[in-house]
Amino acid sequence: MDTIGSLDLGWAQGYNGSKADYINHNTLCYACGSNIKFYNTEDKKETVHPSPGEGINTIAVSGSYHVVAIAEQAINPRIFIHMQSGFLHKSICENGAQLEYVALAFSYSGRFLASYSGLPEFKLTIWMWETGEKLCSQGLNGLSCSTLSFNPIDWHKVCVAGNEQLSFWNIEQCNKKFLLIPSKVLLPAEDGTVDNAPDRITSGATNRAAQQAIKIDLPTKAGIVGEMAETFEGIKDDLKIKVVPVSHCWTAKGEVYVGCEGGQLLRVDSESQKVDVLFRPSIPSKMGSDELDGRPSTPITEDPESTSTVSPSYNNVMRDGSLTCMALHKDGLFVGGEDGTLRCLNIARNDISLADSWPLGSPITSLCFSTNYTKLAIGSPKGSIHLYDPNNPGAADLLFDHHHGNFVGVDVLAPGNQHCVTVREDGEVQVWSLDKPELVSSIAIAKSASSIACSPSSRTVAIGTLTGHVYFVEFSNVDNPRIITRLHIHHNPVSHLVYEQYGRYLLTGSDDGHIFIIDPRPSTDFKIMGHLPIEGQVMSISCNTPQKNGHTKVVVTANPFQDGKISAGHKIIQFDIKKDFIKDCNDQYYNSLKRDLKDEVINRMNLNFAIPSYGAAVAPGEIIYALSYNHKKLSKIQLPDEPPKKENNKASYLQPTNEFAGHELPGGNVLLSPHQEWIATSAPDGRLLVRAMDALDCTVNVVSHSYRTGGVKCTVFSSDSMYMMTCGVGDGTLNCYAWNLSASGKNKASSAIETFRTVNAALTGIRKKEDDVSANMLEWFPSASQPESRAPSVVEKETQEKSEKKKAMESDEIYTTPTPTPGDDPTWLELQEIEALKEEDKQYSNEKRLLRTEVRDLRRTIQSMMKENEVLPDTEQLAHHEFNLDVEEQQRLQAEGDAEVEQIHEDIEFENLAKIYLRDVIKQTCWDSMAVKGRSLKGFRNFVEVTNYPMRGRTKEEIGMLGYVSQQRQIEIAESEARKEIIELPIKPGTAGGDEIEDEDSEEGDGKEHPSTTGSLGAMYGGGNPLFYSQFELHTKQQKQNQIVLLKDAIYRIKTNFNKDFDEVYKMKDMEIARIKQKNVRIRKVLEDLNSKEEVWQPEWTIEEKPERLLTVDDSEVKVEKYISPEQRSKLEEEERKEEERLLREKGDNARERALDMMMGGVLEVKKEDELKKDIPVPAFMSKAAEEWSEEEKKQAAEYEKKVKELNEEREKYRKTLDAELKKIQTTLADTTANFDDKLTDLFHKKIKTEMVINQEELKIVRLQYSLLQEEELQTKEFELNRRLKSRQSKKNSTGTSVHTAKKESDSFRDTYDILVAEDKVLDKAFRREFYDTPAQIVDQLYKLFRRRPRGRRGAEPSMDVLVSGSPYGDRPVSPQQQLLNILKGLEDLDDESHMPEGVEYSAWQKMTLARRSKVESEQNVKQKALISADLSAFLQKRQEEDENLKAEIDELLEAQLRVQDEKLRFMCNLEIQFLLKQGQIEVFPGPFIYDHSDSILIHRGVVEDLNATIRQLGEQKIAAMTESKDFRKGIHVLEWEHKKNLMQIEDLMNKARDIQMLKVTRQLQAYLNDSNHESKIQQEIGKLEETLDLQDRHHEKNVRERKDILSQIRKIIRRKEKENGKLLRELQELNVSVTERKHINSVNADKHADSGAEKRMHDIVQRRKLVDLAKAQAQEVAVLRAEVERLRMRTFPALVQVEH
Repeated sequence: MDTIGSLDLGWAQGYNGSKADYINHNTLCYACGSNIKFYNTEDKKETVHPSPGEGINTIAVSGSYHVVAIAEQAINPRIFIHMQSGFLHKSICENGAQLEYVALAFSYSGRFLASYSGLPEFKLTIWMWETGEKLCSQGLNGLSCSTLSFNPIDWHKVCVAGNEQLSFWNIEQCNKKFLLIPSKVLLPAEDGTVDNAPDRITSGATNRAAQQAIKIDLPTKAGIVGEMAETFEGIKDDLKIKVVPVSHCWTAKGEVYVGCEGGQLLRVDSESQKVDVLFRPSIPSKMGSDELDGRPSTPITEDPESTSTVSPSYNNVMRDGSLTCMALHKDGLFVGGEDGTLRCLNIARNDISLADSWPLGSPITSLCFSTNYTKLAIGSPKGSIHLYDPNNPGAADLLFDHHHGNFVGVDVLAPGNQHCVTVREDGEVQVWSLDKPELVSSIAIAKSASSIACSPSSRTVAIGTLTGHVYFVEFSNVDNPRIITRLHIHHNPVSHLVYEQYGRYLLTGSDDGHIFIIDPRPSTDFKIMGHLPIEGQVMSISCNTPQKNGHTKVVVTANPFQDGKISAGHKIIQFDIKKDFIKDCNDQYYNSLKRDLKDEVINRMNLNFAIPSYGAAVAPGEIIYALSYNHKKLSKIQLPDEPPKKENNKASYLQPTNEFAGHELPGGNVLLSPHQEWIATSAPDGRLLVRAMDALDCTVNVVSHSYRTGGVKCTVFSSDSMYMMTCGVGDGTLNCYAWNLSASGKNKASSAIETFRTVNAALTGIRKKEDDVSANMLEWFPSASQPESRAPSVVEKETQEKSEKKKAMESDEIYTTPTPTPGDDPTWLELQEIEALKEEDKQYSNEKRLLRTEVRDLRRTIQSMMKENEVLPDTEQLAHHEFNLDVEEQQRLQAEGDAEVEQIHEDIEFENLAKIYLRDVIKQTCWDSMAVKGRSLKGFRNFVEVTNYPMRGRTKEEIGMLGYVSQQRQIEIAESEARKEIIELPIKPGTAGGDEIEDEDSEEGDGKEHPSTTGSLGAMYGGGNPLFYSQFELHTKQQKQNQIVLLKDAIYRIKTNFNKDFDEVYKMKDMEIARIKQKNVRIRKVLEDLNSKEEVWQPEWTIEEKPERLLTVDDSEVKVEKYISPEQRSKLEEEERKEEERLLREKGDNARERALDMMMGGVLEVKKEDELKKDIPVPAFMSKAAEEWSEEEKKQAAEYEKKVKELNEEREKYRKTLDAELKKIQTTLADTTANFDDKLTDLFHKKIKTEMVINQEELKIVRLQYSLLQEEELQTKEFELNRRLKSRQSKKNSTGTSVHTAKKESDSFRDTYDILVAEDKVLDKAFRREFYDTPAQIVDQLYKLFRRRPRGRRGAEPSMDVLVSGSPYGDRPVSPQQQLLNILKGLEDLDDESHMPEGVEYSAWQKMTLARRSKVESEQNVKQKALISADLSAFLQKRQEEDENLKAEIDELLEAQLRVQDEKLRFMCNLEIQFLLKQGQIEVFPGPFIYDHSDSILIHRGVVEDLNATIRQLGEQKIAAMTESKDFRKGIHVLEWEHKKNLMQIEDLMNKARDIQMLKVTRQLQAYLNDSNHESKIQQEIGKLEETLDLQDRHHEKNVRERKDILSQIRKIIRRKEKENGKLLRELQELNVSVTERKHINSVNADKHADSGAEKRMHDIVQRRKLVDLAKAQAQEVAVLRAEVERLRMRTFPALVQVEH
């Protein structure tokens, strides 16, 4: 196959919104699937190149050097560097990552490339991209990266941003050695706050009162050591949520704007790492206010100088995801994000204003300015790129819009060599030109598509959807496609659409078990011819027509297994479609009215794959080509001539006749070329293999799509086989390949072209006819096909049918089943089924009517029989079910009911089994494992309840540990006593005892510790142990651990001791209840004798007191009827029968009972109470009247009355005796229960004290555990400090080595630099010696020209031929090589002969130019070496500073290590003691909850009592003195008060007398005294005053009117002046614009004017200066000569007239 030629990538289409960068001022570069695409924005020409590696993971573009870096998708990926022109290979960067590169970035100046790798190393690497050399790399401890960039001004700085980090990396260079120095930035929280970094080294401790406040950092508390401890910030649940950087860009000042996922905008200084939150979006609350955690959000104001109109809409409010990408321009910061709005922000310090905004309408994922900053490329994941002009804000031009989405399929549009048609998952149909990358037209079907196929016989396209519909779109006018019809064929997605090669049939397949055959001609309105059932899911459909009008052989592969384990085909269904199938199609072809084809008509054969395979292509000769699942090879399978006798016998499994090399991954498709001589295969590995039928071993291999995105989805040949189209599974890319035929390949490919011409000629007429028909068809719209009313659902139909059937039965009518109606949007098969039912109803209508009549008559007969049965006696009535004539239905229902009951019974059993298991687990855990079961004890009369301590049995480990600790402690005690006896000196009497003050209440004199110092009362409650450590001896870790074990044992013994007391009281209550029960027997008897209904109090055990009763269930607790199985029921019946027989036997002749009744009246003992209950028999005569009694009867009556009286007296006496006995028993019971309640109360008090003691012991355990934790933290901190010290010392050694090496290299390079400087000076000095034979004047002129240098822009960018007008970075530095080239270009102009002075020979001029060029090269070399020397010096200085910093850090670590050791020693010696003090002995304010003893001291009680006594005595003395002083002062105050009172009375009387004497009688007073009508005079004065006020009001109103008139005139003048000012302001703005433009023009042309006329003007000035000097000299000479002439004349002739000059 390779002899024919190769497949070259012609074009590729697809853009997913990835980064699109400018590679020059008018060309965009972006990744298109596995290809690199260059798009010219001016002429819109496209250039596509396939990836040089395995797929594309990420790319980077350099607009300065016009190169692109491509990171492949592979294990150990490589980075390929290619030039734009011709896509020439430049270099390869290898061994920088193990799995993937996630980010790449070029430096603007210098040949540097930065890469960031993903899992597992997360490494930043710097490359020299020209050579592919790795300069340096550094790992980032698992931190991901999303964006990476160099500082455009300084390539030494790199910014790395990711979800968890924002860091700056400084690249330091020492000759050929490079280092990466990091600077991490602390990201702020989402609310804008910045957390300070925790101090990792400092540590301190206060006094022991604050011992618990030892400063321990977070890593130490978490137990983290190593490198992770240096970056540990705390548990995430305790930390505020940090911002997530997603984009960033550099400023000219070295600052970085960072956009975050939550919409926050940050500004970070790369030098100081200071973070400023410029903006954070607000969270609108329910009330409509914009707040974030109670803080107002940062507002964005509109720029008043903005020329665009920005409305206060949602587009101007940045939200979450609004800063996905950003780009910096001199006019502002352009940002875009998920909200689809481009915004231009003006940032001045901390103020942000919105200068411009433009809504794109779709998310923005890419922003990039052109290299001349005149255009902004805006990329969207919807598949479009717009160009925005910053100089023309408010609008953008659409570059292209290809509507991104995954392709479902592709096919060629008839005739098949001009256009291809694709459809995407969302239903977007697009037409592409084959010979050029152009989107011709598109149309949306508004449904999710699943397949596509183009008809060879017409310009129509069939599109299958996920809803089972097939849309037909006509393309008679390619620029204006139309949907002409829609068919609903399948219930499930249409996965396969295949046209027969001449366009006679269309085959559709899905996973609903049907293959449909359609006449695809528009003239037949796309008639469905029939269908055949398929078992399982259709995997592929292939058809082949060997001759033009011959039979069509169809092969369908299917997978009948729906488990999803293997998605390959297992079955082969082969059938033939006859050539006259469409013409002769009649009922003989079908099995039924549903139009399902007969197997014998289509010669159907059901076969099986011996090896499951993917895809299938049937070739001439009844051969199938498929991709095997297991071997991943191309299999060649021969179809049998005859079908096998059995469907699944051995003959039905087809074995491959031959196998050829296939793909690396299972799956794929197989396709036969139109001329049936080539075969193409594609698979998920992304490769396309094309081979010839006669040489299947030779392949043409093309990697069209990446296997990481799913590989190849679909492949298609053009009709002439000269083009091949592929679309990917998940990359949304369409590739078009064209054959690059060799000389011999052109002859071999002629058959394909000839076949195309033949088929095209045969189909031209048919195609024209069908295209005319389709063009005249009306366009299909969804609204036209929708029914006006909704069809009833299945449930509604069933409900309606049941109601109608019930009505018919009630009215005794014949019910006729209604004819079924189609539902909403029925499938074609459903319509056929309805038509078949209608036809069946027509055919058998009479038979159905007769059967319904017979059923009605039978129903009437049965109903009459049931009515007769109701009036019969109960013994003669039949059961209701006996009238059911359908015995089989009855048995079926009974069987279903029994099965359901059995299933429910089984479910209940399983549920009960689960509950039993859960019960056993709970019982084993909470009951059986408890050595002492938990229970409570309640009182008889009071409400006191006491619980015991549930206790588990001790494990072997606990017992062993207790024994070990006890033995160890005994050894320590014995050792201590022996040491005291042998080693320690005896204590002198009086030396120790005199200084210690013991408690006065202490009664222990045997040397044991008092509870106040032991910290608990455990010894008093059974928890004492002589093995306890003293609290003053717990220094070591082992002692504390042993003490904890002993304290736990003490708690166990305390609980055990209490449980013993509890058990005794519990047994006492048990005895009391038994005694009460005995007493209650007698009480009930007494109450019965007294005929009293008083209730007897009988105490019972509660569930809390006897919890074991919970484990047993009484029958009385079960409220539902017990289920009895048939076996149990028979057993119970047998027991009842035996019991009845026993009772019958006992009812027979019993001699014992008969003798007892006859001899003793049925009782063995006569009781008094029984006798008293008997009444005396009344004589019979007493029924008569008393007058009729005889004397004897009267005596008997008197005797009867006497006996009755005696009986009543005995009864009363017996009743009183019983009352007394009852009271005595009740009193006894009350006393015993009260005694028990008192004992229970005592037990309750003991329980409280026991709880107190246990809490004391547990408090000691908790304090010891906390002490152990603190000690462990100190050890962890010491270990971490040791590790850091070793790490810093190691770094110090390496840094010292680096300093030594850098110093050595710097000195060496300094020597080299000095030599170059000396050589450069020698060139300057040797210049005159080169021209020894030239006159000195000429040499001076040549030396001046030798020193002359070309003038040019030092900041000229490489390959930038336009003025950078919008760049925010100004003139950026260029490389020394480029600077040298610019100077050499300038020298070429200076070397021109036009600059050669007069009188200089050409050979001397050439020698001077060569010397000047050498001098310039030497100067540039010196400058370059000077820069390198400066870098070396800076590198050395930084290494020295780093060495000094490490030294200081080591000293600080050593100091911290000493502090930690001091803390450990202080911690071991300064113990924390738990004291047990009485109430009133604590004089410290308790605070809100816990006492704070940090500033307290412990003193003896006697000191306080003595001090209190002294204070009390002094207080009493002071009170007595104060009382005496108070009484004396009281008398003084009384006398002073009386004196002041008398003085005030005297003063008051004197004032009154003075007033009376000094009173003056005025005229008014006289008038008042003399005038009798004083009120009328006052009214007259009031009237005059009111008239005066009215006059003043009128005058005031007049003045106000005058002032208003003056004010209106002034306002008119102001408006006129404002208009004049506005006019002047507009004129001023126009003048400012003109002046600015003129300044801009002058500044632009200044350099040109300066360069072109400077020398000329200088020459004119010098010449004029010389001429002026010459004229002055000549004028002086002329004046001197005239003076001399005049003098001589005066000497000879007399002067008559004075001559003036």
